[in-house]
Amino acid sequence: MKIGLIGYGTIGCGVAELLLEKRRHSDLQLVKIADIDVERQRDFMPEKNLFTRNATEILNDPEIDTVIELMGGIEPARSYILSAFANGKDVVTANKALLSSCWKEIMEKANLHKRRIRFEASVGGGIPLLSAISSGLSANKIEAVYGIINGTTNYILTRMEKTRESFPNALAEAQKKGYAEADPSFDIDGIDSSHKLAILSSLCFGKTSVVSSIYTEGIRRITHFDISCAAELGYSIKLLGISRMDKDRMIIRVHPTMLKKESLLSSVSDVYNAVYIKPDLTGPLLFFGRGAGRYPTASAVYADLLALKNNEEFYIPQVEVVEPVDISEVISKYYIRVQAEDKPGVLAMITGVLAEHNVSIASCIQKERGKTVPIIMITHEAKEGAIASSLSKIDKNPFIKEESLKIRIEEV
Repeated sequence: MKIGLIGYGTIGCGVAELLLEKRRHSDLQLVKIADIDVERQRDFMPEKNLFTRNATEILNDPEIDTVIELMGGIEPARSYILSAFANGKDVVTANKALLSSCWKEIMEKANLHKRRIRFEASVGGGIPLLSAISSGLSANKIEAVYGIINGTTNYILTRMEKTRESFPNALAEAQKKGYAEADPSFDIDGIDSSHKLAILSSLCFGKTSVVSSIYTEGIRRITHFDISCAAELGYSIKLLGISRMDKDRMIIRVHPTMLKKESLLSSVSDVYNAVYIKPDLTGPLLFFGRGAGRYPTASAVYADLLALKNNEEFYIPQVEVVEPVDISEVISKYYIRVQAEDKPGVLAMITGVLAEHNVSIASCIQKERGKTVPIIMITHEAKEGAIASSLSKIDKNPFIKEESLKIRIEEV
């Protein structure tokens, strides 16, 4: 197998190092690397004659039969992959943004040109997750997927829980360690998780939703106070991707979630990822490991190359793009934090509004005394729409000093 690599960032360095120095299979030959910047020194630098600034040298080389795309983004990555198929080359990619946005086109073009595509590294870093779903669980009907699939946000929430740091300080530490980008929006606003969840849903259910239709909420508003309250109540807070089928309707969403401390997902800390799947024959399965990083992700790319070399089966279903159930229809228990003036009648007003919308309170705590105080409530199961309408009305009261927060509670 003669291989061309497009994109020489952190993961590209790891892949090149595995293929050129640490390889166990000498018949996987990296023969060309394309990157815009071929001069900048990286942690691993092969011989200069391997590099080119022009990706078409790889795409048009008749000797190269497999292309690794690690540049990320939609364009020109999409065009390069389609060109690789048209030129008779198989593709390995880690590009979750591209796959979640252009799945149908990419799979149709691969089939048209009788080419193969593998993308294990697009979800879960080094965890052998997608191949397990496609092959190992092929006899199963998967009922639901719950995933901690972004290591940056999990690291931030872990630091806030363990060291009592504020969100800004925990984010700054994640950036210092290289876990978060200078602009961390893609991670902390849940966008990265929604891309990965769309891919997981495609393989698990043969159905998915366009990313813009997936309800996505990040962790910016989570405070250490919320994490402390959750712990006191027996919960931890995780950014969770949830996808499941309700008869023929898809419920798919990404948001902060409170999980019981006994939950296996609750114990997943730092930059680790975990995906909890409920197949009907095997029973629940948990996949756990490093979700990002040079070597874990490079390991997944290498495994894909070897799978192509050995002609291993990787079943990619025909995927139907569906409109998900609107978030207002989702039923859950909720943690609610209301910041209110400490005056008589305020609590009665809050509970009265919730009652108007048929929201039942399981417990209520006022944590402290002062000019303004946080009022914490746990509800029984209620529709999201009822909770949202209640909080909208509550927040208009002059005694409420900031936008109220809700966190969904899941039993996983």
